[in-house]
Amino acid sequence: GIGIAPEMRARVLEGLGPLSLQVGVVYQELDNGAADDSCVEVAWSNATVASDAEPAETPGSPGVVVTNAKLLAQFGPGGPDLNSSVYTRWRIAGPERQPDAILVLVAGFGGGSNNFKLMAEDLIPRVLDDHGLVLELWAYTRRSEQLEDREGSILAAEAADELAALDWYYGADVGIGMTPLISSGPNRYAEFYNSSSDIPFLANWTSQVFSRDIHAVIDVAKSIAVNENVFLGGHSAGTGFTARYAATDFNLAGVGPAEPGYDNVRGLVLFEGGGGNTSGAPLTADSLDRIEAKFDGGLFAAVRDNAARCVDGTTLCTIATEAVDCVGQLPPKCTEPTTAYSALAGLGPQVTASSEPSAIQGFTDPDTGLNIMQTDLSGPDTSAVDLVPALGLLGFLPDSTVEGLFGQFLDDDGLGASLSPAVAAGLGDVGGGSPKTWLDITEPFGGSAVPNNGPAPTSIPPPSSTPPVWGQEKELVSMTRFRTTFTAAESNAADWYYAASGMSVTSAPGRCSAGTCTVGNVAASCAANNDCAQSISLDSSALSVGRGRSDIVNLTQAANINVPVICFGGSNGLTPLGASYLGFAQSIGACTAPSCDGTPRVVDALLPNPAFPTYGGTNGGYEVYIREGLSHFDVVVAEDGPDSDVLGPLGDFIARNVQ
Repeated sequence: GIGIAPEMRARVLEGLGPLSLQVGVVYQELDNGAADDSCVEVAWSNATVASDAEPAETPGSPGVVVTNAKLLAQFGPGGPDLNSSVYTRWRIAGPERQPDAILVLVAGFGGGSNNFKLMAEDLIPRVLDDHGLVLELWAYTRRSEQLEDREGSILAAEAADELAALDWYYGADVGIGMTPLISSGPNRYAEFYNSSSDIPFLANWTSQVFSRDIHAVIDVAKSIAVNENVFLGGHSAGTGFTARYAATDFNLAGVGPAEPGYDNVRGLVLFEGGGGNTSGAPLTADSLDRIEAKFDGGLFAAVRDNAARCVDGTTLCTIATEAVDCVGQLPPKCTEPTTAYSALAGLGPQVTASSEPSAIQGFTDPDTGLNIMQTDLSGPDTSAVDLVPALGLLGFLPDSTVEGLFGQFLDDDGLGASLSPAVAAGLGDVGGGSPKTWLDITEPFGGSAVPNNGPAPTSIPPPSSTPPVWGQEKELVSMTRFRTTFTAAESNAADWYYAASGMSVTSAPGRCSAGTCTVGNVAASCAANNDCAQSISLDSSALSVGRGRSDIVNLTQAANINVPVICFGGSNGLTPLGASYLGFAQSIGACTAPSCDGTPRVVDALLPNPAFPTYGGTNGGYEVYIREGLSHFDVVVAEDGPDSDVLGPLGDFIARNVQ
C-alpha cells in the first residue's frame, strides 16, 4: 500500500528475505525544544539488493570458483555471492507508511551502518514533529562488511552472553573451551582474513564498484519514496563516496545521453568530510599508465602475493627497473605491494571485533564490573587482552568497565583519537576507581575534558598540517546510547575490511629525484616522493574519455551537479573551517532546484576571511555549518539540542527540497 511498482516490490522483498524479521524498536523521546515533546517509535531492519557490479575474481562474479577454506567455512559450500548491496533501514514503527523522503547515508573510513543509528533515532521523529514529513534513513553498508564473520556474536547478542561472544572471536587463543552457545550453534570459531592472499579480490573493488552498489540502493529508495524524494550523504570518507556517486556517469558505454548520479537525488549531505574536487595538476601519461596497469591485473597480483608485479600479474618488478622487468607488456609499469584492506590507526579486524563482546556485556553491566576483554579467564594474566597478540593495543589502557574502555579509547582525548582523530567523539571523561568508569553528558565531570581552544582562525593552514581546532569543546554524546551502536543483530559500527586497495586504483605513486619528479607528476618540482604522487578525485576525463577507460572510472559529471548541498563540520573535528568545503563548492555547477534562486555556490571565497568563505546558503544551494566544540563523530552521534544544532538545519534542508 505504499505505491511501489510490483517488480520493484518483488525485488525489495526478495532482498529482505529472513532478515525482514529482524526488527528492533527503539523508544526515543524527542527533545527538540518543541512545546510538547513527542514519543515516536523507530524500527530498523536490514535488506539486501543485487548490484550489477561484478568485479573480477570476486565470489559471485561469472567464472569465479571459491577455494579459500576460510570463505568456505564462513559461507558454506560454494562460498558467498558478494555482488550485492546491503543497507540498514530505520523508519517509524508500526504499519508501513510511504516515506515522504529517504536519506541514504554512507559511513566513513572503517565505519559501518550503525554509525548513523543515533541520528536515525533522533532525526526521524524530529522531521515528523517539525515538518510533518515521514522520513526514513537508510545506511548503505559496503560489500566488504559481508566478510565480517559475526555469526556467533549475533547469537551471543540475542542471548546477552558476552562470554560466548568473546569465545566466538578469540576462543582458539584463550583456551577456555567452546561455550555451549557456540558449540550448539556454529560449532566453530570466527574466521579472520589476512590482508593479502585470503581476500585479494578487494583489489578489484574500485570506487566505481561502490558507486554502482550505492546506485542499486538508491534505485530501491526512489521506487518507494514519494516523488522519488531521495537524498544522499556521508560522514568523513563517506562524503567522498557521496560526491563520486553524484559525479559519475552511469552510462559506461558512452553511447547516448549521460546518466549522472546527481539526477537520482534531491540533495547531498556532507558530514565532516570535504567530498572531493576537480582541481590539481592534470594527470600525466605516466600516472595514467600506472592506473591502467593496476586495474588490468597488476594490483590484484601485488595484493595477492604481497609483492610488486607487472600488469601480467606474475612478473616480479621494481619501479626503478620496470622498463626491463615489464618489457613488452602494456603498459610496462610496476605496481607495488598493497594490503587488501586498511586498518584505521592499526585497528585490525580482531581489535575492531572486540567492541562486540564489550557492547554485549553493556546490556547488563555497562559501568560497574571489569570489561570482559580484560577479565582473567583461568588465572593471572589470562584475559583476552593478555593472550591474543592482535589485542595488544588495548593493553595500554587500565582495567576499566565497558563504558570506561569505550570512552578511554574513542573519546576525543582518548588513545584511539591520539592515533587518529577520525575515531574521535566527545564522550565525556574518565571516572575514578578501579575498574575505571566513565562520565558522560548525564554526569558532572572536570573542566579539563572541555578546554577552550581559542578563537576561530582566519587563515588556512598548509595542506600537510593538522586541522586547526578552535572554540569551546563540548562533550554531547550519551555513552548509554553510543555503546549500543557496536552490535545490533546484522549491523555494527565498523567495516573490518575497508577495501582501500581497490579504491587506490585511481592513484599513482611518485618518485622525486634531485628536486624533479621522475614518476607520477613527471617533470614537476618536488621535495619528496609524495609531492609527485597523483590521483583522481572527481574528474576522470583524461582516463575515462581521453583513453576510453570508463570501465575503470567514469567521473565526468562533477561540473554539472545542480542539486542543493548541505555541509556540517566540527571545530574540534577534521573539517573545522568553512573553507574545508570550498573545493567541492568550486567544482560543481549552479543549483537549479526549486529552492535555489541563481545565487552562486560561492559568493566570496575571501570574505569574511579565507578560512570562512561566504557561500550561497539556501538561495545558492550550498549551506555550510561549522559547529563549535564538536569532534569528528559528534556531528552524527551527539544528542540533539541547541549545543549540537545539526538535526534542525538538516531537517529543514530535507523539507525545503522534497518535491
